[in-house]
Amino acid sequence: MDEYWLKIFESDLYINEMLKLWEEGNKWAKWIDEVSRKYNVKGKKILDVPCGIGRVSYFLSKLGYEITGVDISEKMVKKSKENVPTGTFLKGDMRKLTQVLSGESYDIIINIFNSLGYYEEEDDLKILREFRGVIKDAGLLIVNLDNRDFLIYNKPEIIHSYIPPYLVIDNNNFDPFTSRLQVTRSYIKDGKEVEKVTFSQRYYSLHEIVNLMRKAGFEIIDVYSGYSWKKFEISDPQMTIIAKPM
Repeated sequence: MDEYWLKIFESDLYINEMLKLWEEGNKWAKWIDEVSRKYNVKGKKILDVPCGIGRVSYFLSKLGYEITGVDISEKMVKKSKENVPTGTFLKGDMRKLTQVLSGESYDIIINIFNSLGYYEEEDDLKILREFRGVIKDAGLLIVNLDNRDFLIYNKPEIIHSYIPPYLVIDNNNFDPFTSRLQVTRSYIKDGKEVEKVTFSQRYYSLHEIVNLMRKAGFEIIDVYSGYSWKKFEISDPQMTIIAKPM
């Protein structure tokens, strides 16, 4: 992963952003538990990758799941271990999961909060193939992404948000030729900019990510809007894809 991504993920400012969304992890965990029951998953072993600070893993562990998390950020892994002492959390690259996990396999793999697109499309295909290599034959893969087709018509050029004690300003520029969104993010405190980071991320339309998942060896079962049971429509902000190994 490029150095600037590591700088962002290792930042206390980013961790504060994740903490602000802590309760969203509870909503996701409840929905994932419903997914497990709806699709008759027999086991309780979940791989959360990337796991971040453990905001979904924490609530899944409370529901009786055996949690393993992987993240490229050492600081994130440390936070996950603190937040979910019953889980197993490992520092590692999603593109090398089979090496990181040493032959383990899982009943459910979750890849949520728009966690693909950091690299190039070829890398995302490699990541999905790594998922295929560590999922059980009867397992489920859950991939949640922001929807490119919603983004290009609805993403404001400038977004202001408040993450105590910072005013956060995002300046967004979407490149339709590469489907990458470039973001320049400024953190303001007491009227002064204390930090600025610039990053870009690849966004996918449904047919594009579905094609990659099929190439990686997955069969698509259903596609929903976020953590809901509403069938995905092209106007939805998020898509959550439920897939199983072919």
